[in-house]
Amino acid sequence: MRLSFIAPRAKPFFSLFSKMWLVFISLMSCFMIIFNFYIVIEMSSFKHGVVDLTKEREMLEKKIDEDDESIGLILRQKAISEEIFSNNTLLKESMKNLFDLVPDQITLNKVQMERNSLILYGVSPTQDTFNFLLAAPLKSIFHTSNTTFYLTKEGWYNFVSINKILGEDGFRE
Repeated sequence: MRLSFIAPRAKPFFSLFSKMWLVFISLMSCFMIIFNFYIVIEMSSFKHGVVDLTKEREMLEKKIDEDDESIGLILRQKAISEEIFSNNTLLKESMKNLFDLVPDQITLNKVQMERNSLILYGVSPTQDTFNFLLAAPLKSIFHTSNTTFYLTKEGWYNFVSINKILGEDGFRE
């Protein structure tokens, strides 16, 4: 006996709607797993980048310190060169003033100039000429001034004049 007008057919285990949901869920799971791997790879890349940037920063800090030392050295050299230049200018002016101070009657053979002393070697026609024309200005400049005279065969006088300035602390240097 048949109660149905159509022949029975086999019913599928999953309906079309269930199959669509299973495909959607599996695709989403695959996308999430792929996205997770992408995040892990990017985190690893960022960690390596941080390590590389840290090393680069340390290298740059070391280079900055070396450059600062070089700049300091250059500034010290500049200060020393400016001091030498000013000392040379002062010495040049002092030498000019010294030679302007020497009268025509007196001839200088040798001049030794140190930081706090001046030694003059020369020839003068008489002791009085030296004392009046050169010794008086030297005594006004230097704290101590000693002159020794030697008579030459021609009747002139060789002299050695040692002139010193006392140091800043009051002692002779």
